[in-house]
Amino acid sequence: MTVLPDDGLSLASEFPDAPHEQWQNLVAGVLRKSGKEVSGAEAEDALSTLLEDGLDTRPLYTARDAAPDPGLPGFAPFVRGGRAEGNTTGGWDVRQRHLTADNGAVLSDLENGVTSLWLGVGGTAIPVDALDRTLDGVYLDLAPVVLDAGDETAAAAERLLRLYEERASPRTRPGATWARTRWATRPARAGRRTTSRPSPVSRAAAPTGTRACGP
Repeated sequence: MTVLPDDGLSLASEFPDAPHEQWQNLVAGVLRKSGKEVSGAEAEDALSTLLEDGLDTRPLYTARDAAPDPGLPGFAPFVRGGRAEGNTTGGWDVRQRHLTADNGAVLSDLENGVTSLWLGVGGTAIPVDALDRTLDGVYLDLAPVVLDAGDETAAAAERLLRLYEERASPRTRPGATWARTRWATRPARAGRRTTSRPSPVSRAAAPTGTRACGP
């Protein structure tokens, strides 16, 4: 039986750490053989891949690419939520889907048990410039909003974040409300993430679904 030393077994401990630049130079050497004259960061960029959603995947990730400390729930930078107790204090989040700019239906749902909103935006759903009137009277610091806007996500997000700034509540810490917003970048599709249960108020306006999220 092999007995490890008290301080463990550190593989390659006798070798110095290879700097990132050394790896880039090795990549440049390989690319040079294929006719590409690049060096340094350009060599690394040549192996990167731009995905359809705009994310750039790198060929090598190291400890220096680690995400910053997300902090604690309820505290800056609010990555883990705007409230220390979480967004579902009672254990459940009842989320209603809306595909039309029907402010009355939105307010009625919130008054009758719905705790968050899932808005289909763009295309045949809610127009981006109708978000203001759709959310008129909604306490945005209390009701989280999910935007399902497909190709219009950027415009819809900008519009919603401007609403947050315009309707800032003294009860809301800076940034806490923004942390309760969710973005769904894929085009809205009927039936996705939903169970079919049209509300009485919305039934005549458009198909809707309610999603209950447990702990």
